[in-house]
Amino acid sequence: MMPELQRLLLTNKRAIGFLLPLALFAFLLVGAPNEAAAQGHKRVVQLTGFVTIGDSLYGVAGVNVFVPKTSRGTQTNAYGFFSVPVLTGDSVVFSAIGYKKQYLKIPKNYQSQSYSIIMQMQEDPTQLPEVTVFPWPTERDFKEAVLAVKLPDDGMAIAMRNLDPKRLEELFSTTPMDGGANFRNWNMQQVQRQEQRNMFPTVSPFAIIKLLDMLRNGEFNSKK
Repeated sequence: MMPELQRLLLTNKRAIGFLLPLALFAFLLVGAPNEAAAQGHKRVVQLTGFVTIGDSLYGVAGVNVFVPKTSRGTQTNAYGFFSVPVLTGDSVVFSAIGYKKQYLKIPKNYQSQSYSIIMQMQEDPTQLPEVTVFPWPTERDFKEAVLAVKLPDDGMAIAMRNLDPKRLEELFSTTPMDGGANFRNWNMQQVQRQEQRNMFPTVSPFAIIKLLDMLRNGEFNSKK
């Protein structure tokens, strides 16, 4: 019985050793299409595009283009262009400070290897709440500082102080003359000298001698 049992076990062992690779090969043939189908469900697509402001042609730089919860993402360059690999079925997010988030869905059954778009960003300005900063620790200190402020004189008070007669006399007596004032002073002196000459005309000495001779000769005697 022992030789027969050993021969049976040996035969079964050989059969198991022969059938095991066949079973593994069959499993691979059956599982491979499913795995291939699972891998082929999402295809790699090169997403490229241009991000603008509204319907204008101005590109937006620094816009984040990414697929959430993945490592796939990039940013637009200085001219608003970008290029990033994604998978079919991905949801791509476009975000930037001052703009509303935009979303793009890549179709699951998309067959091409590239996907080109023009994304229009909409402005979304954020208005921060107003903050008032006081350089005083308490409101009481602020009020005391305001009350202690010395306001400058108004225009009327300054004008009246500058037109004070004593102040003007002091300025006239201490302020030196400039070139124009010196010229006017010299011109005035010339006018005064001319007036003095008109009041006291110059007499020629020859005329005086002639006048004396006429007096000696009696030329001024009245004729009867």
